Amino acid sequence: MTARRTVLAASGLGIGSLLAGSPATAATHTPGPRGSRWQRLPDVPPNPTDWSDEIPVSEPYWRQLGLAGPVAGAHGDFLVVAGGANFPEPTLTASRSPKLGKVYWNDAFVLRRDGRSYEWVDVDLQIPDALAYPACVSTPNGVVVIGGEGFRGGPNGSAVATVEKFADVFRLRFDARNRTLVREDLPPLPRPLSYGAAALVGETVFVAEGETFYSLDLADPGAEWQTLSTWPGDPRTVAVAASDGRRFYLLSGRAQHDDGSWTLYTDAFAYDPGRARWTKLADLPWCIMAGVAIGDRHGITAYAGDGDVERWDLIQEFTADGRNDLVTWLQDHHTGFNTDVLGYDVRRDRWSVVDSFPGPSQVTTPAVEWDGDLVITSGEVRPGVRTPAVWRVGR
Repeated sequence: MTARRTVLAASGLGIGSLLAGSPATAATHTPGPRGSRWQRLPDVPPNPTDWSDEIPVSEPYWRQLGLAGPVAGAHGDFLVVAGGANFPEPTLTASRSPKLGKVYWNDAFVLRRDGRSYEWVDVDLQIPDALAYPACVSTPNGVVVIGGEGFRGGPNGSAVATVEKFADVFRLRFDARNRTLVREDLPPLPRPLSYGAAALVGETVFVAEGETFYSLDLADPGAEWQTLSTWPGDPRTVAVAASDGRRFYLLSGRAQHDDGSWTLYTDAFAYDPGRARWTKLADLPWCIMAGVAIGDRHGITAYAGDGDVERWDLIQEFTADGRNDLVTWLQDHHTGFNTDVLGYDVRRDRWSVVDSFPGPSQVTTPAVEWDGDLVITSGEVRPGVRTPAVWRVGR
């Protein structure tokens, strides 16, 4: 039996006061190089919760910096965005010793679609815990949120408190009549995890992370998580998942070894639930870890990703040596993630470049399927640097 509870609107500074004069906004259309339709939707609003003197939430210059690993998903005419993590202290970026460290938030935002116009709903919303890096899948009844990490009870920073991994699973939806978020608790995962890769095949959600692969039948109220056989490859995290409606796809990812070095994967696998069988696919041209992907019966389209293993190994080496100056230099001069978009042809078992981001590519954010299109919400544009941008990609 699942438990349902309502997350009430929070008191305090409303996003309406932060966005005064912002009318409903029609999407900005940008044609892709191969005919895809990129639409720039309104940016994610600023976080309204003024919880630390180190963060200038009450200052007139306060803006949304962007959120890595947010809760993100769509149902009906609503896009729900919540939680996420960033480095909001002025001048104190990820490698410049921020007093709070990485900050995890629990503010929530809802983008309402009205025809061709989009507007952020003017109401303060929160989820109970500060949460980032969950796996998320969109369903007609709300966003299924799987695992993640952060802090119980509200926002905090990794330099002042211990980040906790969660096994929580719940469905989150916006109740338009009461202007609240409704949370429906689902069976917890067999173990806590963050950075999982999830997708929906029929009514069953699949999630892969580390060396484990789980499934949950959302159509069965009495169902529990099932532990399934893993893919014929190495354990990994920050992988990318997608579904073509019949199979679950697991793409790329990374693993860190005992000596601190990294392996960045370019392999790809498909799982057929009917046969309980994995198939190895053609390798990707490059690592797309932390990217996003979406599928249909014709194949999979994968966006962005960070595959610079040499930079990753250098950062690890300099961190171990206490050379924070060099770590900062590498991060400051990172030129952004891969802007090429890859398409996978199921019949030919082949990857090719099919499109490109019209701006800086965004990683570390869930893939949101909204009425067949892909929505890419916030995320990172280079290490430690977020963006509030929201894109809708017509397919």
